[in-house]
Amino acid sequence: MPSQGPEQGAEPLLYAATSPDAGGYYGPRWAMVGPTKPTSLPRSAQDKAVAARLWTEAEHLTDVSLPPQQL
Repeated sequence: MPSQGPEQGAEPLLYAATSPDAGGYYGPRWAMVGPTKPTSLPRSAQDKAVAARLWTEAEHLTDVSLPPQQL
């Protein structure tokens, strides 16, 4: 199984959060590993039903619920 160290694994998140050039979705070049590059969102990340289930589960696990205007 391909793997990479924590520094390289965190790089897409850090780039997206801190680079003045960031403005999209960033991930590893070869899907699971590799240098950071702009890439398209996976189909599952665009599924609104999946997003709603994830949000509901996060609220349940954290016991925190945000009003709709804050989402």
